[in-house]
Amino acid sequence: MARRKPAAPAPVLTGPKSEQLKILLASAAGETIANLAAKLGWQPHTTRAALTRLKQAGITVEKMEAADGSRQSRYRIASNQK
Repeated sequence: MARRKPAAPAPVLTGPKSEQLKILLASAAGETIANLAAKLGWQPHTTRAALTRLKQAGITVEKMEAADGSRQSRYRIASNQK
């Protein structure tokens, strides 16, 4: 049986929801809309609108391919924006 790397600790989410969103999007692996909505307690359409607001504020949000057979795209803040 192959050994798996221990999962990275979950980021601490405090403060305004917009800052929490930025913390979640800082992950190199990215996050799906469903995961972001669940972690922030938002509806999916609200989460997508928040991503749009980040883009309007000049933050580059990358859309990544779906992972491991999933059909959901992942999003992250571009590495030069952190």
